[in-house]
Amino acid sequence: MKQIVKIFIPTFGSFRNVAKEAKNTSISRERFIDFIKVIGLLMITFNTEYLLEFKNSAGELLVYNESFTSSNKTRFTWFTTGISLFFFSTGFTNKIAWYSNVGRDGSQWKFLTDRVNSLMGPVLVWIASITLLLNVFFRVLNFPLFLTTEEDGMITITEFLMWPLWIVAIYLVVVIFCPVTIYLHKKNPYLTVVAFIFMTVAIDTIDFSISLSYLKLFNYLLFWLTIHQLGYFFADGKMFKYKTSIFATISIFSYVYLFYKFDSSTDFMSVSGYRLSDISNEDPPTIYYLISSVGLLSFFLFFRKSFEEMLQNIKTWTFFSFIHSNIYTIFLWHIFLFFFMHIFNFDFYLYPLFLILVVIIFGDYERKIFKLSTKLVQRVNPLQPWPSPIRAKGSYSNFYLSWVSSLLILIGVLQITLGGVGLSGFFTLRELYFLTGNTFEAFLKLFTGVILLNTTIRRADLKDNILLVASIAQILSLALRHYQFSVITPFELYTSVSLSAFFIWLVLENRNSKAKNKVK
Repeated sequence: MKQIVKIFIPTFGSFRNVAKEAKNTSISRERFIDFIKVIGLLMITFNTEYLLEFKNSAGELLVYNESFTSSNKTRFTWFTTGISLFFFSTGFTNKIAWYSNVGRDGSQWKFLTDRVNSLMGPVLVWIASITLLLNVFFRVLNFPLFLTTEEDGMITITEFLMWPLWIVAIYLVVVIFCPVTIYLHKKNPYLTVVAFIFMTVAIDTIDFSISLSYLKLFNYLLFWLTIHQLGYFFADGKMFKYKTSIFATISIFSYVYLFYKFDSSTDFMSVSGYRLSDISNEDPPTIYYLISSVGLLSFFLFFRKSFEEMLQNIKTWTFFSFIHSNIYTIFLWHIFLFFFMHIFNFDFYLYPLFLILVVIIFGDYERKIFKLSTKLVQRVNPLQPWPSPIRAKGSYSNFYLSWVSSLLILIGVLQITLGGVGLSGFFTLRELYFLTGNTFEAFLKLFTGVILLNTTIRRADLKDNILLVASIAQILSLALRHYQFSVITPFELYTSVSLSAFFIWLVLENRNSKAKNKVK
């Protein structure tokens, strides 16, 4: 409990740690990857202030995305697909982390635990803080529950403010699929990425019937796995076989095509939607999003050496390191701050100052785990043998548990994104595609997943008790749902019952294992 409380207490010692890390950065560190990660998330932060606008009209609060109506701002979004830069860098770091973890002790579950935890700390701080703030503001201020979009549609305030959690959900998805995608990359890298691209383009361009329209949702997975997969090529050095002129050519052709389509068609071309429109190139990603992402990535890869030379300057590198050490905090809070500056009528030139204040108050946890000097972060040898996925003693059950725990966290994040943080009641049901849940169940899944992912693996003495509590919690959530609404969807029923059975099976397996060990 003491450790949990410390997460929410700001300290200044972590700033000294960042300066030390920047000064002692490992010579093998790929500074370019850190650079595009920072630039990518800063692009998203800038786009929020540049593209979105609020207006008060007849008691309604309207939100506009000016890239929908301004041709110049539509074109601007093609050059600021920062999420793609972020997931490209994530592909690099995930592959490095895979070989580092599996190569050291053979524990695939350790890889999943470390990668999920690297982001979940700032996310949990943000969710806890925003839940408290929104519920307080809702009760003491004239606070809107809904925003009106330019299409006269309605969006809940929580769904708008929690838009950053969609990126967190995508991150969890690509991490969960890492064991498969890294294996495919090792076996046949070019065929794998071509297959991902082909399926992404095919799903986007085929006109499905209404009964099969749900197939479009697969591009949430396929598109981001494609971008993530490209990061593997950087990690093992395959990208360095190509002349930089190739990247320049790809970038030029990508943007020439986008400009041509913009002038010759009536298609919706903005790639920065914030889920404010039914028509979107972002939800799910389309071929236009793919082309603009490839164009932007190629642009940065063309100037890679120039950026790396710039980052060798200690002052420049320290500046980027400080941003990097708080980048998740900045990204998670930027829409919340932007919205409340409008609510409280603050001048928008104060926006950077509020971001700095948020970094000081809420960024301590992220700064404490910030690492630049580790020698493990180096390019993967393309000839490195594929390590046995699971070798450590007892790691089969740990791997199953870590994968299921990561999936629980993913479902919890998705439900929080849509269901909010209890402004209209913690037990109000909401639907997200095939998911149905409320804020209480979302929090239950999220925190159950986090606890199972960490405590049960690191504290074997508590494992059985925590698994039993987790099993009871799943049954309790179903009982509460049935008591309140007298309805349980088949998906929720099968999921909860399967999870409970899985947790009980792990408990029985652990006890049988202990009994066998006692037999001489």
